[in-house]
Amino acid sequence: MPTATDQFFADLAQRGEEPLLRSSSGNIRFEIGEKGSSERWFVAVDHGRFAVSRHNQKADCAISADADVFADIVTGKDNAFAALLRGALEADGDLELLQLFQRVFRGPIRSTHPAADHG
Repeated sequence: MPTATDQFFADLAQRGEEPLLRSSSGNIRFEIGEKGSSERWFVAVDHGRFAVSRHNQKADCAISADADVFADIVTGKDNAFAALLRGALEADGDLELLQLFQRVFRGPIRSTHPAADHG
């Protein structure tokens, strides 16, 4: 069964154009897992279109995180920049690219308030 991270990158590879990134281009390398046994994904963003591979290439932005932390980010339980500020996610290079890429992660999971249902 694929992990949330595997599913995120598979979905990203199948995604058509992302309008929110139409004016953006760059490459991001993700290293997910413990150092020495991490899995690597390379994402090329070209004006809102994505190419995903497992290549180890030089990137404009390099991201590394524990598998559980990254799973929380791709499922909307955590925010990439909040994780970066806590030190749970590391980023090198073009942080603006990470900020733009943040748009393709799920938004935060919202809890429903019983009081809100009575409007």
